[in-house]
Amino acid sequence: MTSNTDFRIAVIEDDPIQLESLVTSLEQQGFAVDAFDNRQSAEDSFDASLPDLVISDIILGAEVDGGFDLAKHLLGYQQAIPIIFLSERHSEFDIYTGHALGAIDYLPKPISLNMLIVKVKNLLRITGNTQNQDEGGGKSKIQYLELSHDQYKAYWHEKPLDLTATEFEMLKQFALAGEESVVSYDALQSSTQGVVERNTINTHICRIRNAFKKITPDFNLIHNEYGRGYSWKKKS
Repeated sequence: MTSNTDFRIAVIEDDPIQLESLVTSLEQQGFAVDAFDNRQSAEDSFDASLPDLVISDIILGAEVDGGFDLAKHLLGYQQAIPIIFLSERHSEFDIYTGHALGAIDYLPKPISLNMLIVKVKNLLRITGNTQNQDEGGGKSKIQYLELSHDQYKAYWHEKPLDLTATEFEMLKQFALAGEESVVSYDALQSSTQGVVERNTINTHICRIRNAFKKITPDFNLIHNEYGRGYSWKKKS
């Protein structure tokens, strides 16, 4: 069974008091934590060894979008690294930007450390579940869609899809269910261990569709089943 000590979390926060509080809370739960007070030192560390999860403020010192720049840097790696943003910036644009750059969650400051810990555990539980499922199979039932569970990657017509770890978990529900099967809202939410809220499922589905459209612009196979969830339609 996977334990918290098997996961390494990078925390990037320029406020020393908040950084210490975050690190202490995570270490008390048994996580291995790397602490950074600026973007550059974090990126230098990532080039040597990638963490399992990144928790970052948006404003880092004089860099008002330091966290966003950090997320862009992470997108350059072959391995998808989930990010949780913490920020005093609560605008819809900032939250959208954070998710567009691959954030798995965006928590407004002041944050609840208890809530953060729960979200971290839920997210990393997905990682453990994914590894277990990969050992036991889990091959896609949808033609031209392939899954790489251990790398959180999906391939459409042999080309990689630009997905966050959360979106990979959601897409996997369609792949394992197969064409014409309805994937319920509850199943999509449960697949992320509660990381995704019911009212944000549609946003993630839109991002998944857009990832497919980058490869096949006429993609239109994920359909809403009113009041039930979504289904993957057969290509006519």
